Amino acid sequence: MRPHPRSPAEVIAEALSAHLGQSTARTAVRTFSGRIGLRPEQVSPDDAPRLLEALRPMLRTLLGPQPADAVLEGIRGDLR
Repeated sequence: MRPHPRSPAEVIAEALSAHLGQSTARTAVRTFSGRIGLRPEQVSPDDAPRLLEALRPMLRTLLGPQPADAVLEGIRGDLR
C-alpha cells in the first residue's frame, strides 16, 4: 500500500512548525486558508502559492523579511 500523499496545507504547516511551533503553524494555515476562501483540506497545489503569499506578511513580521522569504522559498521547493 502506498503512503498517503501529504496535502499542500500539511506540507506548509509542517515546514512552518519549525519556526512557529506545531499548533501555531496549523492555526496559521487554517486562518490564512480561510482568508483565500478555502479550508486547509481544499488547498490544491495550484492554490498553494496564494496561501504562501497570504502568509508572507505575518512571517515577515515574526521572522524578519529575509528569513521569512527563505522559509517561503523552501516551502515552494517542498511543494514541487
